[in-house]
Amino acid sequence: PVGVDAHQRQMWARMITRVDAFRQGEITLNQLVEDLRGLYVAADPHGQRVLDAFEDHWSPIDFELALRTEPWAPAGTASEQTLDEALVDFESWINGRLASSDDQHG
Repeated sequence: PVGVDAHQRQMWARMITRVDAFRQGEITLNQLVEDLRGLYVAADPHGQRVLDAFEDHWSPIDFELALRTEPWAPAGTASEQTLDEALVDFESWINGRLASSDDQHG
Protein backbone atom coordinates (compact mmCIF):
# COMPACT_ATOMS: atom_id res chain seq x y z
CA PRO A 1 0.00 0.00 0.00
CA VAL A 2 1.04 3.56 -0.70
CA GLY A 3 1.21 5.81 2.36
CA VAL A 4 -0.34 9.26 2.54
CA ASP A 5 2.39 11.83 2.02
CA ALA A 6 2.63 15.32 3.55
CA HIS A 7 1.18 17.00 0.45
CA GLN A 8 -1.84 14.67 0.44
CA ARG A 9 -2.42 15.26 4.16
CA GLN A 10 -2.32 19.01 3.51
CA MET A 11 -4.94 18.70 0.75
CA TRP A 12 -7.21 16.53 2.92
CA ALA A 13 -6.87 19.05 5.79
CA ARG A 14 -7.68 21.95 3.45
CA MET A 15 -10.94 20.19 2.55
CA ILE A 16 -12.00 20.47 6.20
CA THR A 17 -10.99 24.15 6.18
CA ARG A 18 -13.15 24.76 3.11
CA VAL A 19 -16.18 23.06 4.71
CA ASP A 20 -15.66 25.31 7.75
CA ALA A 21 -15.45 28.37 5.47
CA PHE A 22 -18.77 27.39 3.88
CA ARG A 23 -20.42 26.92 7.26
CA GLN A 24 -19.21 30.37 8.32
CA GLY A 25 -20.63 31.94 5.16
CA GLU A 26 -17.21 32.81 3.73
CA ILE A 27 -17.75 30.84 0.49
CA THR A 28 -20.79 29.67 -1.47
CA LEU A 29 -21.93 26.09 -1.83
CA ASN A 30 -20.87 26.23 -5.48
CA GLN A 31 -17.37 27.31 -4.45
CA LEU A 32 -17.23 24.57 -1.82
CA VAL A 33 -18.15 21.86 -4.33
CA GLU A 34 -15.52 23.13 -6.79
CA ASP A 35 -12.86 23.50 -4.09
CA LEU A 36 -13.40 19.99 -2.70
CA ARG A 37 -13.08 18.48 -6.17
CA GLY A 38 -9.98 20.57 -6.92
CA LEU A 39 -8.32 19.64 -3.64
CA TYR A 40 -9.03 15.96 -4.30
CA VAL A 41 -7.36 16.22 -7.71
CA ALA A 42 -4.45 18.15 -6.16
CA ALA A 43 -4.00 15.45 -3.50
CA ASP A 44 -3.38 12.95 -6.32
CA PRO A 45 -4.38 9.93 -4.22
CA HIS A 46 -3.69 6.45 -5.50
CA GLY A 47 -6.21 3.69 -5.87
CA GLN A 48 -9.73 3.23 -7.14
CA ARG A 49 -11.03 2.68 -3.60
CA VAL A 50 -10.03 6.20 -2.60
CA LEU A 51 -11.65 7.68 -5.70
CA ASP A 52 -14.83 5.69 -5.13
CA ALA A 53 -14.94 6.74 -1.49
CA PHE A 54 -14.39 10.39 -2.41
CA GLU A 55 -17.23 10.22 -4.93
CA ASP A 56 -19.48 8.52 -2.37
CA HIS A 57 -18.93 11.36 0.10
CA TRP A 58 -18.66 14.33 -2.29
CA SER A 59 -21.60 13.48 -4.56
CA PRO A 60 -24.35 14.16 -1.98
CA ILE A 61 -22.93 17.67 -1.49
CA ASP A 62 -22.80 18.19 -5.25
CA PHE A 63 -26.37 16.90 -5.57
CA GLU A 64 -27.61 19.38 -2.95
CA LEU A 65 -25.95 22.13 -5.01
CA ALA A 66 -27.76 20.86 -8.11
CA LEU A 67 -31.09 20.90 -6.27
CA ARG A 68 -30.49 24.59 -5.54
CA THR A 69 -29.24 25.66 -8.96
CA GLU A 70 -30.47 23.41 -11.76
CA PRO A 71 -33.68 24.18 -13.66
CA TRP A 72 -34.73 20.51 -13.56
CA ALA A 73 -34.80 20.49 -9.75
CA PRO A 74 -38.32 20.83 -8.35
CA ALA A 75 -38.74 23.85 -6.09
CA GLY A 76 -38.40 23.00 -2.43
CA THR A 77 -36.47 19.75 -2.87
CA ALA A 78 -33.18 21.11 -1.53
CA SER A 79 -32.78 20.40 2.17
CA GLU A 80 -30.54 22.20 4.64
CA GLN A 81 -30.71 19.13 6.89
CA THR A 82 -29.65 16.80 4.08
CA LEU A 83 -26.83 19.17 3.13
CA ASP A 84 -25.65 19.36 6.75
CA GLU A 85 -25.74 15.57 7.05
CA ALA A 86 -23.72 15.27 3.83
CA LEU A 87 -21.15 17.77 5.15
CA VAL A 88 -20.86 15.92 8.48
CA ASP A 89 -20.41 12.63 6.63
CA PHE A 90 -17.77 14.16 4.34
CA GLU A 91 -15.86 15.67 7.28
CA SER A 92 -15.97 12.36 9.13
CA TRP A 93 -14.54 10.55 6.13
CA ILE A 94 -11.79 13.17 5.66
CA ASN A 95 -10.89 13.00 9.34
CA GLY A 96 -10.57 9.24 8.91
CA ARG A 97 -8.25 9.82 5.94
CA LEU A 98 -6.14 12.15 8.07
CA ALA A 99 -5.97 9.57 10.85
CA SER A 100 -4.98 6.84 8.40
CA SER A 101 -1.43 6.14 7.35
CA ASP A 102 -2.62 3.88 4.54
CA ASP A 103 -3.72 5.62 1.32
CA GLN A 104 -5.53 2.50 0.12
CA HIS A 105 -8.23 2.66 2.79
CA GLY A 106 -11.51 4.07 1.57
